[in-house]
Amino acid sequence: MSPSHRHVLIGSYLILNITSGTTAGAMQVAVPLYALSLHAALGDVGFIRGVSGLGMLLLVIPAGFLVDHYGAKRLFLVGGLCGTLATCGLVFAASPGAIALLMGVAGLFAALKMTALNSSFFTNLQAMGIEKAGWFKGSMSIGLAFLGPLLGGCLVEMMDFGALFQLFAALTLVPIALVFFFHDDPPVRSLDDGGQSGLIRQLTEFRALLRQRSLYLPLLTECLSTALFATFSAFIVVIAVQSLHLQTTVASVLMSIEGGVFIVTVFAAGRLIRTLSQLQLYVLSVSVVVGGLFALAFAESFLALAGSTAILGLGLGLINLVVSSRIARIEGEKGKIVGLFSAAIGVGISLGPMSGGVIGSWLGTSAIFLAFVPLFLVLMAAAVRLDLRRRRPSAAGGAAKDAVARPNDSIGEFHEFAESKAVH
Repeated sequence: MSPSHRHVLIGSYLILNITSGTTAGAMQVAVPLYALSLHAALGDVGFIRGVSGLGMLLLVIPAGFLVDHYGAKRLFLVGGLCGTLATCGLVFAASPGAIALLMGVAGLFAALKMTALNSSFFTNLQAMGIEKAGWFKGSMSIGLAFLGPLLGGCLVEMMDFGALFQLFAALTLVPIALVFFFHDDPPVRSLDDGGQSGLIRQLTEFRALLRQRSLYLPLLTECLSTALFATFSAFIVVIAVQSLHLQTTVASVLMSIEGGVFIVTVFAAGRLIRTLSQLQLYVLSVSVVVGGLFALAFAESFLALAGSTAILGLGLGLINLVVSSRIARIEGEKGKIVGLFSAAIGVGISLGPMSGGVIGSWLGTSAIFLAFVPLFLVLMAAAVRLDLRRRRPSAAGGAAKDAVARPNDSIGEFHEFAESKAVH
């Protein structure tokens, strides 16, 4: 691939992700505040945020199969249009229950859109450069966690919720139009010998993928980091408005601070993938996240909240580098791989805010974030344990040779993978 073509390809993903993420980020501010205006409790807010992940979870695995056979473009367009209709429905929602139902529908079809976009990006990642593995989530976060919250915070002050959701529905058409007019799918495999043999082949490939032990630790990591991000975005504005009595526009800045630091980390720290071992990067990222969680739990002013969210954004950005580099190197059809990671995202989006709402109702808002500390510590301990197992003298000779050949891959079974072949 020529350098000019590579730059065009990278730019197209950046633009598409930013436009998609901006609307989603604005919705993250507007929907909880709309629910509060309808007298929703803290638990209701967590359920509304979490149910979108539940909808996503139901469809991500089938979506991975569909992307591999029908192409990313078709799946993105179907998912995007259905999501637009769900956003339009929020104009008529008159209760927290109705909001939850529509957010569940939106999450269901978001699985099609995001799995398609993820699969397309990671299929082309080898041509773009492995050090750009974190750019997908980073560019999405420019809209989702930076521009979107700022836009949502400003618009909530200027417009009523009905007009606001009509505007958001119109904005969701922008990335749909970009894909429809400017994106072309590479050839996809046909369902040879009828649908039955094609399904058998798909299931065989999926079972082979599940046998890769290198898959499971990054899956758990993605699930937990997504749960934290979803919980933060669901409650930080509510906490700032209700506990610190800040204006919505000021409170939404906290989400943008977290997102801004995350974005800078993802784009600026990509070289760490090559210079640090995976275990070193893992320990560093989890340590920063835990520090941010403690600071966030005990923050009692806007400045303290701003500083702790910046630390949290740094840690989550480093974790994203670990996970994204692993996705790029796992062998198999990218639709299925991304489908599994999207399922982990769906679990995180569901369980994080739902659990946070329950914990916050029982133990207070500080406990929402402290509850994540032992989970991240257990995850880091698992990574260290796998690394120690790799280093035992009794390890197989082949594993030892592989460790010498690739010193940066030091989490043992987490990194038992073959070098990436040419992208399909």
